[in-house]
Amino acid sequence: MKKVILIVALIPGLIFGATAVERLTSALAIVRELSNIPDAGAFIELLRQSEGIAIYPSLIKVGLVIGGQYGEGVVFKRDVPSGRWFGPLFVKLSGLSLGAQIGIQNVGLVLVLMNEDAVKGFTSGNVTLGGNISIAAGPLGRSLSADTDYKLQSSIYSYSVSRGFFAGLSLQGSVVQVDDEINKQFYGSSVSASDILKVEPTRKEAKDLVDYLNSLIYLQPGI
Repeated sequence: MKKVILIVALIPGLIFGATAVERLTSALAIVRELSNIPDAGAFIELLRQSEGIAIYPSLIKVGLVIGGQYGEGVVFKRDVPSGRWFGPLFVKLSGLSLGAQIGIQNVGLVLVLMNEDAVKGFTSGNVTLGGNISIAAGPLGRSLSADTDYKLQSSIYSYSVSRGFFAGLSLQGSVVQVDDEINKQFYGSSVSASDILKVEPTRKEAKDLVDYLNSLIYLQPGI
């Protein structure tokens, strides 16, 4: 048990440290992979309703009854009426978990942010998923159920693209933090998280990701 906790504590230093550009490039690859799954229609419909998205290209989960996870990601805010995107804001996610879980898993994680509170939560110093901000596994299928308004049920819906083995996947209690160091490197100076999500992306890697998200949002249903 002590060995598992030690491994969890060492995860960030052992396997992370991607640059901002690498993180954006990997985030685009994860969204492409997720959107090409046959049952991704529900995800795309949620994305059309969303007010933002958080993408963690590589979330490492380690567990043996007591488990933990750590990931480095990126957040974009979306203005629904105009379709404009703002960001990127670089963030981290970490936490311990209890329950039926065993093994090591590398997960590409996509969080669809359904309302303003969900987006604002990522600009705070710390926010606990499943606390004031509700989170649930995203629905699968070629479309959303016609009689269900997912936007009113949960603030965040999660999707994962998994590699490896892990029994039991939960983000409840995970803590999201702003990655001040990477944000400073990317923007050239210290900028508040809330201000970052007021500026449209200008770097090619960020614009490529936003362009792909828009290609999904404005794709005609059924195509």
